[in-house]
Amino acid sequence: MNKLMDWQYSDYSKIDPAALKHFPFDNPRDAQLETISEIIDAINQGFKYIILEAGTGTGKSAIAATLANIYDSSYILTITKQLQDQYLKDFEDFTLVKGRSNFKCKSYLEDNVLQSCDEGKCIVEGHMCKYSMKNENPPTCPYYRQKCIALNSKSVITNYHYMFLELNYVKDFTKRDLLICDEAHNLESMLMTQLKLEFSKKELKEYIKYDLTYDEIYDLNNGSYSDWIHFIEEIKSKYIKELSKIENVSKVELLQKISSLKQKINDCNRFITNINFDPHSWIVDFDEEFEILEFKPIKIENYAVNSLFDYADVCLFMSATILDYNLFAKWLGIPADEIYAIRRKTPFDNRRNPIIVPSGYNLSRFNIKVNAPKTIGLIEKILNDHKGEKGIIHTVSGQCMSYLMDNVNDNRLIAHNNKNRSEVLEEFRQSPNPLVLVSPSMDEGVDLPGDECRFQIVYKIPYPDLGSKQVKARMQIDSDWYDYKTSLRLVQTHGRGMRYEDDFCKTYFIDNRLKNYVLSSKFIPQDFKNLISPHDNVKTNMLIVEGENYLKGNDLEKAIMHFKKMIYDDVDDYRVYLNLSRAYHETSLYEEELQVIFQYLSNHPTDFKHFRKSLEMLEAMGYFDLAQMD
Repeated sequence: MNKLMDWQYSDYSKIDPAALKHFPFDNPRDAQLETISEIIDAINQGFKYIILEAGTGTGKSAIAATLANIYDSSYILTITKQLQDQYLKDFEDFTLVKGRSNFKCKSYLEDNVLQSCDEGKCIVEGHMCKYSMKNENPPTCPYYRQKCIALNSKSVITNYHYMFLELNYVKDFTKRDLLICDEAHNLESMLMTQLKLEFSKKELKEYIKYDLTYDEIYDLNNGSYSDWIHFIEEIKSKYIKELSKIENVSKVELLQKISSLKQKINDCNRFITNINFDPHSWIVDFDEEFEILEFKPIKIENYAVNSLFDYADVCLFMSATILDYNLFAKWLGIPADEIYAIRRKTPFDNRRNPIIVPSGYNLSRFNIKVNAPKTIGLIEKILNDHKGEKGIIHTVSGQCMSYLMDNVNDNRLIAHNNKNRSEVLEEFRQSPNPLVLVSPSMDEGVDLPGDECRFQIVYKIPYPDLGSKQVKARMQIDSDWYDYKTSLRLVQTHGRGMRYEDDFCKTYFIDNRLKNYVLSSKFIPQDFKNLISPHDNVKTNMLIVEGENYLKGNDLEKAIMHFKKMIYDDVDDYRVYLNLSRAYHETSLYEEELQVIFQYLSNHPTDFKHFRKSLEMLEAMGYFDLAQMD
């Protein structure tokens, strides 16, 4: 049996007095206190890694805050600034620490130069700043001041990027009792981003007059790990040489370059250390659109513990979508015997966000060119059905977003590019008009409660991009990972539409492969599968009647071809499979009859009643034992 199916919702019902004492709000729900108590119990049993999947509305932030209050020292790591600000708003005793780029350098302000602290005098010129924390006469550097407060605070909130660099390289922050990783389903991707090394073709030319040729890129793609190191050492030496020429020159226009060169030298050193630890888990790739050479890990199971998890006695991973805790832990290099997994159901009624499957179209890469034009009318009909409401079209890719913006005739549509996503999202939120946001990247980390999103359209299956060398290499060594990532994104996307108890939304699938994917995926929870609503479709009914007429006319060959084509086109209706099984029976193809029945029942076991008579006949003929269905 799939291990995911063994992960039942927790029935833990004890309440530890510490949970009630340290809960940050009045009137906690029993389920929240029970979850906190179960985590405390697991920690007391000696488990280092606690995995908590808790649906939307379970109050994960309050759970995290309570645990941070109970233990002597903690880090709470988040993905987005929005989540950081929410923690700070709700829990005033916590300390938020931000990176240098969020502050202006006071030394440069004296020279009337507006420069962020990541390009401040202490970084660029390397001298002791008079605004440092060692200076006894305030005012002090705003970056170091807030960092000093955080270093001496019981509970610190920050983002993954900042804490990863601090713990591994700056080393001012040290080990704490508790590390809470929020939105933990992103942990693997986040760590991959932290570990990768990039070289921009444009910047190499601009900074060190290095012309990265396509022959060189080809050689690196086909070279060995030692070839990569040789290339990186060569680039690093050129960075160092260029830096020596300019770092003592007092010109404002050189500040950014000096800071950037120092950062790039550090990045090269860090990368060489990291790749030496596990050289066979990396690939080199070239992004032709942005002309960036990338050295990226395929997996990070040999890095996560040493680079992050070892900086706490206990690690709590929280997310609404872990899906499979065994694989989640495996991919992070966490020993199986050190895991305690808890699953808590959302208190919301997800039936208020049903999944509606109209007669869509196959949008696989082999069919999308032909079928994309056919989707326009369907999308326009859905938009018309929701003409007074705001909604989102999740396009999965930028190419699909552009296509829909160019072809869907509705002036409510707005879209964004790589640079103005936040601004367009805010425009969408604030507008009193029923706008429809078209985007490939609003599937998570976006909170759109109530009237901000009353319907969603999921255009196609959100498979990871096989055009990415990193994704392709990972799938080849671990096919479960590819399916898991797809399922994760689907569940996350659906969750954008319902953010509080009385909220409601409708989610539509356009790609007709989506329904079968959801129903057959071993990672998608049954609660989610149950949300798929049957959709009466005139076209499907007409096709079924056409096939049944072939059966009535005893044209069995045409009937078989007709219903097989409907299955190939992903028409997911028991009548199609039932009629095909009957056609096989009439032509004495009993093995094929049995096979097609089980093909359907594997995804729809509750529809057994439709096929009972056929299976009883096959049992009487010795082809099947009905007792197997018990």
